[in-house]
Amino acid sequence: MFTLATDTSCDVFRSELDAAGIAWVPLTFTLDGVTYPDDFTTDEQYKAFFAKVRAGAMPTTSQINTFVQEEFLEKLVANGADDIVYLTLSSGLSATYESACKAAEEVQKRHNGCKIHVVDTRGATQVHHMLLDDAMRLRDQGMSGEEAAAVLRTIPDKTHVLFMVDDLNHLRRGGRVSGVAAAIGTLLKIKPILTFDKAGRLHVVHKAKGHRKALEYVVDEIEKRSPDVQEVYIAQGDAPELAKEMTDMLQAKFGCRVKVGWCGPVIGAHTGAGILGMIFKSQQDRPL
Repeated sequence: MFTLATDTSCDVFRSELDAAGIAWVPLTFTLDGVTYPDDFTTDEQYKAFFAKVRAGAMPTTSQINTFVQEEFLEKLVANGADDIVYLTLSSGLSATYESACKAAEEVQKRHNGCKIHVVDTRGATQVHHMLLDDAMRLRDQGMSGEEAAAVLRTIPDKTHVLFMVDDLNHLRRGGRVSGVAAAIGTLLKIKPILTFDKAGRLHVVHKAKGHRKALEYVVDEIEKRSPDVQEVYIAQGDAPELAKEMTDMLQAKFGCRVKVGWCGPVIGAHTGAGILGMIFKSQQDRPL
């Protein structure tokens, strides 16, 4: 059985990762000039983060550098791990995946016979969580790390993501929309819908007027891409009412399982509060 590891962009409570035997290394975010580890393990921690964002704080994030990655992997090897599958934040959003690959290469040089398979989730938050759940099932089936990594690398192509964003000013800061578009969109209550492309980069794919139209668009897109969808993961950034409304719509339309989790500071720092993301699998590849 391989050792499963992840960074914390998966937004699974860290106590749950510990209970599942999954090693983790925290990303970090900076808020009001102070840098914190993304080690959240309670609803209250997520709520407190978004309360500060709603009050006007503009947090930033940074990648996990190669030194921290090496230190993390060395610790796993020291504890007896010699076959590791390590899931990281999308390479389309951060250099964290690249630094993990470099660290894995160095650690393997120092430990003959050790195998470290770094897997680019090509997503974040509950997208990452969905792939992590797949990885746990493969681990528990007794697959080798090489076998599991080969399977896991094919899954993001068929994993579709649609995010609804509430605060256009955060998208403006990140260069996703212009200042004029943000001002007009806020006035008209425009809700952009974003998606991850095949490389794990974010793109705006639709603009709906009001949250209800945005939710209806997402349901329609899910029906087009996966009419017999069995399961949808929802990532919510302090938007429980929207998550409940979306859950009700999905269950009424498809009768599918819905798993609601947080969208944490790694993505929330760039989107603001009120983000809602829907993640589902399809026989089709991601469209972009």
